[in-house]
Amino acid sequence: MARIPFVEPETASPEVDAVYKRFGDLGYGVFNVMKVFANDSQFLAGFEQMFQAIYVDEALAPRYREIAWLRTSDVNACHY
Repeated sequence: MARIPFVEPETASPEVDAVYKRFGDLGYGVFNVMKVFANDSQFLAGFEQMFQAIYVDEALAPRYREIAWLRTSDVNACHY
């Protein structure tokens, strides 16, 4: 059982529901981490901005984006 409750789409506030729908429009589902972040709608909005900058904004070429992911994974001793 989760220590922090999930905000499910059917019980979400209108602000959170709008963010969930925008993620859906991008072709992503509503991940559990988003449901946790939704306990604070402003935090979820900030996460959405970060997500947009990393995954949607094409200012950074895919090649360099991949290098950044690999390097971050290496620095944090994470498996990619």
